[in-house]
Amino acid sequence: MKESFAKKLTLITTALCLTVGGTGCSAADKPSTSESSSESIVQESQTEAETLEFTENITGSADGYDYELWKDEGDTVFNVEPGGGCFSCEWKNINNALFRRGQKFDCTQTYDELGNISVDYGVDYQPTGNSYMCVYGWTRDPLIEFYIVESWGTWRPPGAPFAIGSVTVDGAVYDIYKTTRYDQPSIDDIQTFDQYWSVRREKPKGDGTKLEGTISVSKHFDAWKACGLDLGKLYEVALTIEGYQSNGKAEVYKNDLKIEGTYSEASDIKVEVDEEALKKLDASENEESPAAIGFFESSFEEGPDGWFTRGGPLVFPDASESNTGSWSLFVSGRTDNWNGATVMLSTETYKPGEAYHFRANVMQKSGETATMKMTLQYDLDGEKYDEIALAEAPSGEWITLENTAYTIPEGAENLQLYIESPDSLTDFYIDDVSGAERAD
Repeated sequence: MKESFAKKLTLITTALCLTVGGTGCSAADKPSTSESSSESIVQESQTEAETLEFTENITGSADGYDYELWKDEGDTVFNVEPGGGCFSCEWKNINNALFRRGQKFDCTQTYDELGNISVDYGVDYQPTGNSYMCVYGWTRDPLIEFYIVESWGTWRPPGAPFAIGSVTVDGAVYDIYKTTRYDQPSIDDIQTFDQYWSVRREKPKGDGTKLEGTISVSKHFDAWKACGLDLGKLYEVALTIEGYQSNGKAEVYKNDLKIEGTYSEASDIKVEVDEEALKKLDASENEESPAAIGFFESSFEEGPDGWFTRGGPLVFPDASESNTGSWSLFVSGRTDNWNGATVMLSTETYKPGEAYHFRANVMQKSGETATMKMTLQYDLDGEKYDEIALAEAPSGEWITLENTAYTIPEGAENLQLYIESPDSLTDFYIDDVSGAERAD
């Protein structure tokens, strides 16, 4: 973004406020970014009162704030403004991009050992499509990625089917969620890790596109703890603009990160914990992967019928929608296009080199047409993927994915049949799924 007239603001600190030079992870020992990229990340420091403009991945520090631009592809502009934590950004033709300024730590202290953390913000936020305006960060031991989402674009994250609690803080109600990322980029390379979320129920009201307020970061951490979500030792806290498969721009004209005084547990927040949701989440996380099956007809009237999560979304029988009968299988909380529902197939039944009949009924309710796909994953000199059936699914309509004579590749092992949406993160339902002998 070319709007470089952001107000100059100074970092409000106390004796306990940590500075980049004193405690930030060094270039030698810290990961370059929260989302690994094949592109190199350059470390830069701002030495004069000047605006720094970047278009490619970058990390650095200026005026007591760390900054970072990370993207996997697309066009980005990131302007780091002098005099405080301000920045502006613009993105288009991206898959995923994050722009942020805040504080990186040496991963030796928990949030309650650091002090009371908060962010006063002022943002002119203009997304077109999927985007978040949030406080974002990571901890280690355990490895946790966290979001406190203040506003968003066209889609309210994180897509999970239910919250596990809520917190009333800073004059607003936030729903609390826990999701899991499997074998994904992290600050410690490719890992499986949990994500903790506080997401406002309603977007804040502002002066047009300008939003101002306070995010009491430590109080959200306290609320997560009350829900059983324990953080590790802080790696980063940063005011962040994130875009996903969208366009947009933002000017952060106020970003005062404060770490003040001796931590005290919040007494002015209201936390509600949904114990039933926690039990449901725990049951979903602790399900073991079922054994490989032979010929099958899954109607989900008696349970998941051997289907389980692929990539971390919640997968469970649901009575709100069905193609036939009373139940379907609901897939919710997808964070990547390949996430979905899967079932293991036995090679004693589905013999490599022979053809079989596969069919599934699928519905999604995103409000727009999405592509639905049935895929076979298998091992053959590495992991391979093969399309079984593909169809366009109008929102709110059941469609059929079917291949009456799909041939299992010669030599294939460890067969997994799964349903996904390759161009959307939409939740979806599946029903009346079958794998049978070839239909001649």
